[in-house]
Amino acid sequence: MSPDSPQEDGVLAPDELQLEDDNVAKLSENRYLVRADAADKEPSTDATTITDPDSSPTHLESEHAHTAPETALADAAEPHGVDITLKTDGAVAHHRATSHDVREVFVDLLTWYAGQLDDDMSPSEALQVMLAASDLEV
Repeated sequence: MSPDSPQEDGVLAPDELQLEDDNVAKLSENRYLVRADAADKEPSTDATTITDPDSSPTHLESEHAHTAPETALADAAEPHGVDITLKTDGAVAHHRATSHDVREVFVDLLTWYAGQLDDDMSPSEALQVMLAASDLEV
């Protein structure tokens, strides 16, 4: 792109970035989130990147940590992921999974979710009960 040609939508030149702008939120040292639309909600400033020390292709995390799910998923190297918070009987649980295989993410999500519902049932049994009680045809 030549210096005189108009910039494409969504692409900013380094001199256009202003870290004090209302559309910029500091995530951590030298890490910023730049929102394209000022109407969007400001992200949490305590956002963190979740990394797996063994660098396996699938990253799984279940915790009660408070992170900005959009930011954490956007920063994940893997192309597929979920970030879910579940409330059952007043207890809140959080789970995040990312992977290069969308099937791994899906199976992990279902297994985790079903495992949170009933301590007396295996996740497979809980999923069977839930599917039988639903209107879904499987």
